[in-house]
Amino acid sequence: MAALLFVCPQSASTRADPATVEVKPRESPEAVLHNPDMGWVLYENYPLDQNPQGTSTLLSLPKEDFPQVDAAAIMFSWQDVEKRFGVYDFSKVDYAYDYWAKRGKAIQLRLSACTLMWWTAFDPPSGKGAPDYVREHLPAAAKQVRQLEGREYDVEDARDPYYRERLTAFLKAVDEHFSAARPVTLIDLRGFGVWGEWHSGFRYASLEERRQALRTVIDTWTEALPNRRLALSASYDPDSPPELREGTTKKFDPAATAHYGEFLKYSAFDYALEKPSVTFRRDGCGGAVHSNERKLMDEAFHRGRGPFVCEFVDGYSSSKAGGEKWIEWKIDDALSLHPNYVNVLGWQGADMLAFTRERADLMDSGLRRMGYRLVPTVVRHPAAVKNGEVFKVRSEWVNRAVGRALRDYELQWLVLGEHDRVLATSSAGTLETSRWIAGSTYSATNKAKITGLPPGEYRLAIRLWDATTNRAIALPLADAGPESSYLIGRITITP
Repeated sequence: MAALLFVCPQSASTRADPATVEVKPRESPEAVLHNPDMGWVLYENYPLDQNPQGTSTLLSLPKEDFPQVDAAAIMFSWQDVEKRFGVYDFSKVDYAYDYWAKRGKAIQLRLSACTLMWWTAFDPPSGKGAPDYVREHLPAAAKQVRQLEGREYDVEDARDPYYRERLTAFLKAVDEHFSAARPVTLIDLRGFGVWGEWHSGFRYASLEERRQALRTVIDTWTEALPNRRLALSASYDPDSPPELREGTTKKFDPAATAHYGEFLKYSAFDYALEKPSVTFRRDGCGGAVHSNERKLMDEAFHRGRGPFVCEFVDGYSSSKAGGEKWIEWKIDDALSLHPNYVNVLGWQGADMLAFTRERADLMDSGLRRMGYRLVPTVVRHPAAVKNGEVFKVRSEWVNRAVGRALRDYELQWLVLGEHDRVLATSSAGTLETSRWIAGSTYSATNKAKITGLPPGEYRLAIRLWDATTNRAIALPLADAGPESSYLIGRITITP
């Protein structure tokens, strides 16, 4: 059975020599892609707040599925799960998890071992951070009370052995609970300071004691959650010397990074950079990111870390006061930090919904630029191959987005018959997609083999395949084929 002759009409296809076909696939610049490990993120506070008029997105907007959004980040603190020694109640977290997973969202955990401030005034309180039984056990010297915007909050000395023991047990319970049955793509490493945002925490007597404590936090989380990607807040600390956060928050200024080494040392970011599982988030885009923080995100990105997360410094309604250009700059500012994920401007609830409806253009623009956007610019393959014989495939690729893929994806060839029916799928091996970043062209040579088809001329398509999520990776190409593939042209199979 031979297939009909086909040449993809919008792809440039030439013969560099009679034995080789060179194809330049037609790109679709306006295509909006939804791929693993990237996208807009909505915030879900249900474990903290079950008030239908409160801050839970699923309760306040029960009819909204947010189709433009790819991930939901569920916020809760240690105390919200472990109120009594060794008793872990994930029921509220699971409710939020199941709600958004059923709506197709990848799930992240905005997990904090520290106070989440606003919900502590509830009756009963939520988001307290460390459980009461832990704080009651700690000596007076291991506990402090601080203030922020007129509110008091508790902080603990992370070096205390009992604190570390109980935190380790809790984190291991989280690791066990969110396993294959309830996968999560990212967990926040909120282990120090208000909101767990790595600032305004326990005051230590010296820089070395502070560094020892922060290293202890990083070690505790990475050892208890060894196979997780952990997002650490890349924030400046108001407790630090002012020169560590000097300069404008509008753009990167190399002149304002003279104290970059001290900035890294003060918050143990230099230690975090040595941990392969630690990635970074920046809460404060669009008005609060200094050059040292930008340099940290850039250094981590070029070390191959990710996925990065960005959150805005304020909501949508307040941002509108600055005008349309101000809002557009906020999006650009977040995207300058190499994120795979950006929280929807407005955080959660009605303010977030307003942004998705009023600025659908920015929602789409963000999806075109965040994460990864892999484009094959040239594909070269033999014009004819023998049935069952290995042949070489050469291709050139670019990444047009600001982040990176987290894994290497498999290149597959699909041989098509009449009515685009897939007759054979051949693996050409993996591409080093996790290393591809914007601004470079990447060449690849792979081997493939087509077997089991009679001689003839067939349609040919390609696709990228992610074995981890068992799905194809969407590419911004115009000529779509079957089963998430893209039409390339034709190939002749000889006996």
